[in-house]
Amino acid sequence: MFESRSIGAFIGYLSIILMVTSTSLASVQGTVLFRADFENDKGDNTLAKWKPDSDGQIWEIADFPGSGKGLLNAKEGCGVSGNTPLPGTENFSDGIIQLDMSWQDDDSWGIIFRKSEEKKGYLVTFGYNETPAVIVALLDEGCGETGKCNDQTQCENNPDKTLGQKPHGLFEIKDDGKGTGTQDLSVVYTGVIEAKGDSIKVWYHERGKPKGDPVIDIKDNTHKKGQVGVWHESQGNCMIDNVVVRTFDAGTSVDAESKLATSWARIRSAY
Repeated sequence: MFESRSIGAFIGYLSIILMVTSTSLASVQGTVLFRADFENDKGDNTLAKWKPDSDGQIWEIADFPGSGKGLLNAKEGCGVSGNTPLPGTENFSDGIIQLDMSWQDDDSWGIIFRKSEEKKGYLVTFGYNETPAVIVALLDEGCGETGKCNDQTQCENNPDKTLGQKPHGLFEIKDDGKGTGTQDLSVVYTGVIEAKGDSIKVWYHERGKPKGDPVIDIKDNTHKKGQVGVWHESQGNCMIDNVVVRTFDAGTSVDAESKLATSWARIRSAY
């Protein structure tokens, strides 16, 4: 009888330790809200999770330069520009948003975040040859409208409607102000947004290169919380990969054998 009680007490004590340990680890690791590397048809990699607001936009899985599979935007035109909300990120407040991008077009990729209503939230534009700059703007000003490019909403080269716009310096600029970046999927760039309270920082650099200083470093407290989405501006046959949305204290919550695990350590240490 005594031995049975001792074993029962030990099991109960062990269960308490495991519960406390699990809770502690969860608090340390934080939350990975969304992650996709498109190497299998599971979870956030599935096309069912990628539902664009624009009826004309088409996502496809395709070969991504230098890293297996990625997501291809198959149709071009300002009329199919728009946002694809990422499920599970509806309450994003503070954290890191990261993605890899490659181009066969001259327009822009972007990220919408802290979106609580159709015209409430932020838009970060990772410009390319057409507009070689990083832009931070408010959806409240009409920026990021479905079916329109930035020039149609006056959300580029217009300080009256944007919170910040700075040249990214990733490649040479021609006399007409256009960029000279490749448009053959031969170069991959990484875009990262750090949102913390009223601080918004944006990095934009060639994948694998040192991140350097943020291109944009501003303060704005208009929006506190809301959904994250991937936005595009007339991006025909351009691609994205390694999309991650996480809190600051998120641990390495990815399959150790996955492609994204390789880049995760770089993301964690760099930002």
